[in-house]
Amino acid sequence: MDDQLIFADEDGGREAEAKGAGGNGTWKVLIVDDQEDVHNVTRLVLDGLAFEGRKVSCLSAYSGQEARELVVANPDLAVMLLDVVMETRRAGLEVAEYTREVARNHLVRIILRTGQPGEAPEREVVTELDINDYRSKTELTSERLITSVITAIRSFRDLKSVNDARRGLHHLAMSVAHQIRNRTVAIAGFANIIKRHEDVPEDVGEHLSTILQEAARLETMVSNVTRYASIEIGEMRPASIRVLLEEAMDHVEDRMADSGGVEWEIFCPDQTVLVDPALFVIAFEAIMDNAVDFSQGRVKVHIKVSPGSLACAIEVSDDGLGIAEEDLPYIFDPFFTRKANGSGMGLAIVRRIVMEHQWDIKVDSTVGKGTLVRVVIPRRELTGMRQ
Repeated sequence: MDDQLIFADEDGGREAEAKGAGGNGTWKVLIVDDQEDVHNVTRLVLDGLAFEGRKVSCLSAYSGQEARELVVANPDLAVMLLDVVMETRRAGLEVAEYTREVARNHLVRIILRTGQPGEAPEREVVTELDINDYRSKTELTSERLITSVITAIRSFRDLKSVNDARRGLHHLAMSVAHQIRNRTVAIAGFANIIKRHEDVPEDVGEHLSTILQEAARLETMVSNVTRYASIEIGEMRPASIRVLLEEAMDHVEDRMADSGGVEWEIFCPDQTVLVDPALFVIAFEAIMDNAVDFSQGRVKVHIKVSPGSLACAIEVSDDGLGIAEEDLPYIFDPFFTRKANGSGMGLAIVRRIVMEHQWDIKVDSTVGKGTLVRVVIPRRELTGMRQ
């Protein structure tokens, strides 16, 4: 095939194309454009294209609404070739946002194709939206279109493999946790039965108490593993960052009620974020718990929210013991802890939630001076900034 675009006949009409080919054993490519010629040309170029023994099949949408319906109906889409200007000047960008934030499809590779680059500046689109490639229609010759689609399919394949492996580990973790919990309950139950006997020697009673304590710790560990494995984003909705932070602070305060409470220092402009509110609270509650546990003397925690043009940073810091430099590489690992009675799952859960939301997290710490945890939320998930 040469390097020039070839315009196809319109035989067959739009009706057959709109339904698409799809099916098992194919790589689904969704063409989203309001120009029928674009659909015809794209199908002609991709017709017969195969990758790793599987053919490429095309589905067509001629509007943003049609595209959203097909995204929901086809969660296994590999690639989306997306126009920007259709029924509105930003219809394509709204489809991309819907795909990522509402349909929660982070696997499909989105290639933005536009004939009017001014409507969607490349830097703005790539920064604010999860777009994987950006092309002008005039530069997408047949060979370049094929190259872009094959590259996107390869990326989709790799991401899907990682996602499938993660789901397999999730099921394994849940099964193991279930089996351990059953045995732990049995051990604790029999220990309690023996301990209730009146003729149990004192030293045996002490050993039984130790067994019960360790069983309780194991049960806590299993609960944390189950909680970790079960983390999955639910409904994403706009919520006030300050309201969510205050909810997490209240939970920490409740646990510290008998220990003098916490002195909070918070700076938080009015900022709304698109988030799973429950997971947000769990993550920051765990971060705050760490700040409290490693504080010295009067517990004081500093919280600072900094909205910016590209992202919003949320910082939680303390003036406590700090983290040893040799420990920093391992703080997000499951079961790693320096707390006497810790499970080592707190920051592991935090990182899992951060990854599920596609945020970033960084920890800076100096022994004897304290620790700062910084979570960065990309601008695409911020729905308003009013200072």
